[in-house]
Amino acid sequence: MNTIFKQSIVFILLAIPFFMWSQSWQTLNATTFSWRFEDMQFIDTEMGWVVDGGGQILKTSNGGLSWTQQFYNSDYYFRSVEFFNDQIGFAGTLANGAPTASLFKTVDGGTTWTDITANFPVNVPGICGMHMVDENTIYVTGTFYGSGYIMKSTNQGDSWTYTNMQSLCNGLVDIYFKDENVGYAAGQSAQGTGLRGIIVRTTDGGQNWSTVALGNNSNERVWKLQELNNTVMYASVESFTPSPEYFKSTDGGQSWVLNTVTSSGVSGTIQGVGFLNENIGWVGGFNNFFYETTNQGNDWEYKPSIGSSFNRFQRINDTLMYTSGVNVYKYVDPDLLSIEEFEIPKPKGHSLAFEGSNVISGASTILLTLVNNTHCELSIYNTKGQRLETIYEGRKLSGDYDFYWDGAYLPAGSYFLVLNTYFGYQSIKFIVR
Repeated sequence: MNTIFKQSIVFILLAIPFFMWSQSWQTLNATTFSWRFEDMQFIDTEMGWVVDGGGQILKTSNGGLSWTQQFYNSDYYFRSVEFFNDQIGFAGTLANGAPTASLFKTVDGGTTWTDITANFPVNVPGICGMHMVDENTIYVTGTFYGSGYIMKSTNQGDSWTYTNMQSLCNGLVDIYFKDENVGYAAGQSAQGTGLRGIIVRTTDGGQNWSTVALGNNSNERVWKLQELNNTVMYASVESFTPSPEYFKSTDGGQSWVLNTVTSSGVSGTIQGVGFLNENIGWVGGFNNFFYETTNQGNDWEYKPSIGSSFNRFQRINDTLMYTSGVNVYKYVDPDLLSIEEFEIPKPKGHSLAFEGSNVISGASTILLTLVNNTHCELSIYNTKGQRLETIYEGRKLSGDYDFYWDGAYLPAGSYFLVLNTYFGYQSIKFIVR
């Protein structure tokens, strides 16, 4: 295992009021070797872990002021992390070209990590979500692009039961249990049902599941789940649309209402959702897509300067929230020390272009360069965020590719060529004459 970790910290004092109790989002100094931190888990106000697609696991013991690299191997694309306490934790990967995803376990707070993938009953393509119900019981699920499944262990990962979820869910992204019996999983509805965002529920510890929420539009996913308290829950809806959506439940997850993020017309894709209380909350996603509400979601303000590529939000208490993205961000009193400068040595993203010109009349060639092995979905969308055609979907190794595509069937106007990979969504606008 190689150890590569470089950090530069400059402390400054911030005095910019955010709300009347002077809280604001601050950027911490975690350094990613990928395009973003895919997941994080804090067990209290100070101690937490983050993982990225570059193959590293980082730990902080002081609320993100400094980080220690506990694991690094660029062969692994870490997608999820879950800790039960300061000793017992798990980190899951995407298969990334390997026969199966990998699951690592620690029992000493991350000082050492052991690969326990051999304990799986079947090969799985990725571990997108995890949740520990107690010291011994853990659920894992995946994947966002298909092959929906849930696995459960009641002995800290020594053995597992596998449930194929594809009759309900084409793919799954996140999982959360309120107690040993009642749990929720989020993702995309089954093939033949429109591939809509879906939330499923179990009341018997994962033996049986039923649908409790279903989105309105095709080709969407419910991405992240958050429990605010015993009765209020939230779930983000991932879609390429100018009208972001999220679900809210006020009866502990038994029923859900779909809400729209009122916006200034800024198009984008949300993935993460986090509410500090029922009044104050945020949704965030790719690039600088970040919205804030202070009145229970009745109104939202676009705040592109907070950070970028948000995925997981985690509420710690009434005044503290963390979120992961290109960096790790902390919602806290700005009079505390913060980090202003840091280095982020990460690879460039995938490259997507039309050969010659983005003005299309008839047939064209699409040029694609992938910087890593990845699941790849290449599609055409209209300006309303509706998918019109999928040009390619499947796994690709890193390298250069070209796709012949004939857009003569499209009416004249503006469209988007959209690429969805492990790195998230990338899009370019083009015009059909």
